[in-house]
Amino acid sequence: MKDLDAILRARAQARGPLVLATVVEVSGSAYRRPGARMLMSEDGWLAGGISGGCLEADIVRKAFFWTTTGPRLLRYDSTSNTAEDEGAFSFALGCNGVVDVLLERWEAGAGEALSFAAEAREAGRRAVVATVYRGPANAVGSRLKLRDDGTEAGQLSGALGDAVREAAREALEAGRTWSGPCGGADVLVEVVEPPHPLVLFGSGFDVAPVVNQAAALGWHVTVVADRPAQALRRRFPQAHAVVSAKAPDAPSAVPLSPRALAVLMTHSLPQDRELLARLLPRPLRYLGVLGPRSRTDRLLAELPSPPTDAHLEKLHAPVGLDLGAEGAEEIALSIIAELQAVVAGREGGKLRERRAPIHTAAPLPAQRLA
Repeated sequence: MKDLDAILRARAQARGPLVLATVVEVSGSAYRRPGARMLMSEDGWLAGGISGGCLEADIVRKAFFWTTTGPRLLRYDSTSNTAEDEGAFSFALGCNGVVDVLLERWEAGAGEALSFAAEAREAGRRAVVATVYRGPANAVGSRLKLRDDGTEAGQLSGALGDAVREAAREALEAGRTWSGPCGGADVLVEVVEPPHPLVLFGSGFDVAPVVNQAAALGWHVTVVADRPAQALRRRFPQAHAVVSAKAPDAPSAVPLSPRALAVLMTHSLPQDRELLARLLPRPLRYLGVLGPRSRTDRLLAELPSPPTDAHLEKLHAPVGLDLGAEGAEEIALSIIAELQAVVAGREGGKLRERRAPIHTAAPLPAQRLA
């Protein structure tokens, strides 16, 4: 989703016609997944990316020519020597995969779907943007937009619109982006999530690199500590919010949704004990405690009431992945790596030991293929 923010910023500053490239379907090996985007002007690349660098130059050179008569679907295929496939050009590349890229002129009003998605994220809502990329010529590039509060907009109607709307609702409920057949066309159904909310309790020097790395990933970072708010803002300029509160009041002073990731970094046993007592019952996605396991065991033993198995399921102590980290920057990397694994539903192990593909596609209900 950082690409989305960068693209919208670039659009606001750009002059003249633009072309938006979107990865809509992938099979085999590819650097980016469906939903990756790149924005171009006639002068060249502006923002975003659709690969590790092997596709961008070719698309930038030819994008405006290819979109002279309307949206164009390109197929970059390194698995065959086929020259053309269903109207999508084929190119030989070094990766062992197939990447379909939709190119569209992005003139006034054409980027409404991305603005819709960005507004949903800004409001903390989940949304779906469904884009037809292969099918009836007059439907290619058409979109349906749906937000989790029921707000809907788009150009799709009839049987195709009904099928896409149902698929969008299912994707919103499952929280999975996918692409493929739907209602007699091929559609990218993209789920847009709000930024991951990370709440850091503490104000030590080791909190700053966690704030900076999380902010660089596009997460929403809040720092909570028993220090004046002005001092917290000076120390953590990359944080989106700071909250000045004592440990007993801190958990109720900041919004903590079931999507929230919370990490205790106070370096204070009394403060961490107070925070644990109040945070463990909360339905958080993740709760981490900095420090050795023996320290957390002591904290848990001193709680007013013993934690349940459900409480301990979300507790990560010691916080972070086993990277052999030393020093604040490396420890921050270890923490952020574990948080990324949690939000992605992964274990955080070595990729060479993973038996499944790196990117596992969500299964599609049979009715989507109708």
